[in-house]
Amino acid sequence: MASEILAAWLLTVALHASVLLGVAWLLDRGALRARPAWREMLWRAAFFGAAATASVQVLLDTPAPARIGLHTSAARATPAAAALPATSADASTQRKATTSALVAQAPDAKSASIEFGTRPTSTASSTDRPFKSFFDALPSWHLMLIAGWLAGALIALAGLALAWIRLERSLSQSEPVDNVQLATDVTALAIQAGIAAPRLAALDDLASPIAARGRRILLPRWAIELLDREQLRAMLAHETAHIARHDPVWKLATATWCALFWFVPLAPLARRRLDEIAEISCDAWAAIHLGDGRSLAECLAECAERRVGGLDLGLASAMAGRESPLLQRIDYLIAGVPMNIQGAGVRAGFVAVVAIAIAAFALPGVSLHSVSAQVTPPAPPAAPSAPAAPSAPAAPSAASGSSGHHVHISSDVSGTGGHDQVVIQVSDNLHSYRVKIDGKVTFNDAEDDVASLGDDGTASFSETRLGKTQRIEIATRGGKLERRYFVDDKEQPVDAETHKWMAALIPTVIRETAIDAEGRVRRIRAKGGADAVLDEIGHIDSGYARGIYLRYLTAGGKLTSAQMTRALGLVDGIDSDYEKRNALAALASAQPLDAAQQMLVLGQANKIDSDYERAELLVGMLPHLAPAADVRAAWLKAAAGIDSDYEHRRVLSAMLDAGTADQATLTAVVAAANTINSDYERRTLLTSAVQRTHDADELSVAYAGATQKIGSDYDRREALVALIHAPGFGKTGARAVLDALSGIGSDYDCREVLVALARVMPNDADLIARYRAVARHLSDYERGEAERALDRFST
Repeated sequence: MASEILAAWLLTVALHASVLLGVAWLLDRGALRARPAWREMLWRAAFFGAAATASVQVLLDTPAPARIGLHTSAARATPAAAALPATSADASTQRKATTSALVAQAPDAKSASIEFGTRPTSTASSTDRPFKSFFDALPSWHLMLIAGWLAGALIALAGLALAWIRLERSLSQSEPVDNVQLATDVTALAIQAGIAAPRLAALDDLASPIAARGRRILLPRWAIELLDREQLRAMLAHETAHIARHDPVWKLATATWCALFWFVPLAPLARRRLDEIAEISCDAWAAIHLGDGRSLAECLAECAERRVGGLDLGLASAMAGRESPLLQRIDYLIAGVPMNIQGAGVRAGFVAVVAIAIAAFALPGVSLHSVSAQVTPPAPPAAPSAPAAPSAPAAPSAASGSSGHHVHISSDVSGTGGHDQVVIQVSDNLHSYRVKIDGKVTFNDAEDDVASLGDDGTASFSETRLGKTQRIEIATRGGKLERRYFVDDKEQPVDAETHKWMAALIPTVIRETAIDAEGRVRRIRAKGGADAVLDEIGHIDSGYARGIYLRYLTAGGKLTSAQMTRALGLVDGIDSDYEKRNALAALASAQPLDAAQQMLVLGQANKIDSDYERAELLVGMLPHLAPAADVRAAWLKAAAGIDSDYEHRRVLSAMLDAGTADQATLTAVVAAANTINSDYERRTLLTSAVQRTHDADELSVAYAGATQKIGSDYDRREALVALIHAPGFGKTGARAVLDALSGIGSDYDCREVLVALARVMPNDADLIARYRAVARHLSDYERGEAERALDRFST
C-alpha cells in the first residue's frame, strides 16, 4: 500500500538523518574546523542526503544489513477468512487465527519485528467487546503517523509562507539607493565575484544589511548615513559574497527541508551550522578581496549594537543575524586570523556522493507489512553481498595562509578611568603582537622602553612566537612604573633577559603597528631628514604600517627626485593590493612624477592582483601621465593584465576620455578589445575608440576583426554601424564591414548594417557586387530592403 511505503520512508528518513547529522556533528568538531568549504559540503550532504538514502532503500527495496520490519494492521480479512460466514464469533476466530499464524511465523522472518495494531484475543470476553470495537475502529498506527507528519508539515510550511510574505512585504517598502560611489563599488565587487551587479536598495527597519532573492542587497538607512566608504564597501563585499554563493536560495531550500521534516531532531542544529559557515565564508571572501578585515569588523560591531529586530530574516542572508556568532567573527577579523576560501572542489563532491551511496546500503531501513495482507508471506530473497566500499580519497593538504601582516587598531576615548584606551594587534604566520594601553604613553628616546603612562595608566605588551607567549604589564603606582612579567601566563621575575626582550619588542611593535606614526615621522625627519625616514620605512615588514609611514612622509614636505624614487621602491614591500594602491596614489599626488618614476609606478601596478585596485591606480594616473611613448606603452601593458572585462574596459575607456589618445593609442585599444570576452564591454570599448579617430579606414581592418568575436548579433551590429559613421570611413572600411557581416546570423541586424553602409560607401563596382552577394543570403523582405538602399547609385 502507498500509505505503508510513505510511512516506511518517513521513518527511514528520521533514522538516516539522525545518523548522518550525528556523524557530521562529530566530524565538524575535529579536523574540518579550519576548512569551511568542506564543512559546508559535509553538513549539506548529511542534511539533504537522508531523503536520498531513504528513497533509495524504500523505493528500490535496497537490502540493508539490519532492516527493521514493522507490522501494521488492516481492516480487511485475508482471502482465506473471507469465505467464512460473517458472524461475530467467526470474526473473533478469524482474528485469533491470523494473529496465531503471524506469531508462529515470526521466528522464520529473520528480522527484528515490532508488532503494532494487534491485540491478543485468547482472553477476550463479552465484557471487553465495547473496548475492542473502539480500538478496532481506530486507523492503523502508520496512518496516524502519516497524519501527524502531514499536520506538522502543513503548519511549518504555513509558517514559512507567512514569513516569506512578511519578508517580501517589508522588502517592497525599500527604496533604490541613488549613490554613484556605492554603485561603482558593488559593480566592482560583483566583477570580482563573477556575477552580475546586484541591485541596491535601502530600508529603514533594518539593523543589518541582507542579501535577498533576485540579486538584491538591502542596506540599512543608518549605514548609508553613518558609515564611511570603506566600511560600506566591506558591507557590500560581504553581501555580494552571499549572492555569489546563492545563499538566499540555499536558505529557502534549508528552511523548506526543515518544514517538511520537522521531526528530525538535529535539523535545527544543521541549519544553524550552515548559516554560521555561510557567514564565515562571506567574511573571509570580503576580507581577502578588501585586503584586510578591519572595515568589516567595524561594520559587524555597528550591526551588533543595533541587533536585528522586527523583520524576519530567516529567508534572507543577513550579515549580523541573531544567531550569527558575531563576537567570534569580529575577533577573527580583528586578529587577522588567516581565512580559507578555497572551494571544496571535485574531491569533496566525490567524497560526499560516495558517502551517500555507502549510507544507502549500509544504514538500516524500515519496512512495513500489513498483518492481513497474507498469512504466509513469501520467503525474502537472499540479500546480495554488500558492494565493497571505495577507498577514501587522500585528504587535501591545508592551504597555506597569507604571509602578510594583519593589523587592527581600535581606540576608545571612554576607557577605564576616563583614559584614552588603545588596543593594537598584529599577526602573521610566524608570530603575533598585542598591545593594550590605557592612558597616555610615552617612550624613552631610544624607543625601547616605556618612559611614562600618566596617572593610573596601564600598558600591556605581549608577543607569541613558536607557541611561546611572553607578556609584560606596566602600571603607574604612586608616580612610579611597576612591571610584571609573564611567560605562558606564569609570572616570572623581571630581570636582564626581560629588559632585553622588551628592548627588541617595543621598537618592533612601534614600527609594525604604526603607533604614533605621524609623530615618529616628524621626529625622525627633524633629526635625519627624509632619508632617515626612508631608512626607518625599510625596516617595517607590515605593509599596512609601511603605507602609513609613506603617506606621512609625503605629507611632511617635498622629496627630491632620488628620495621619491626610493620611496616608490619601498612600496614593493607592501603585500596588500589595497594598501599598495593607496601608497602609490599618495606618492603620485604629493608631487609630479617624471617619466622614469611613472614607469616605476606602472611596474608596481603589474604586481597588483586585484582588478579593481589596479584599475583605480591606472585611472588615477591618467591626468598626469607623461606623454612619452614608453610610458604610454607601459600603462597599456598594465591595463592588459586586468582579467575583469568590466575593469579592463573601464580603464581603457578612461584613457580615451582623457582626450590624449592618438592614432597609435587607438590602434592599441582596438587590439586590446580582442582580450575582452564580454560582448557588451567589447562593443562599448570599440565604439568609444572609433568615435575618436580621424581616419576610420586605418582602424577598420583591426576593428572589424575584433567585432567578429562578438557573439551577440545586436552588439556586433552596433559596433559595425559605429565604424560606418566614424570620420574617415571609406572604401577600406566598407570592405572590412562586408567581410565582418558573414558572422551575423540575424537577417534583420545584417540588413540594418547593409542599409547604413549603402548610405555612405563609395560608388565602387566591386563593393556593390560584394554588397549584393551578402544580401543574397537574407530573407526576401530583408534582401529587398537592402537592395533598395542601393538605389542612390542608379540616379
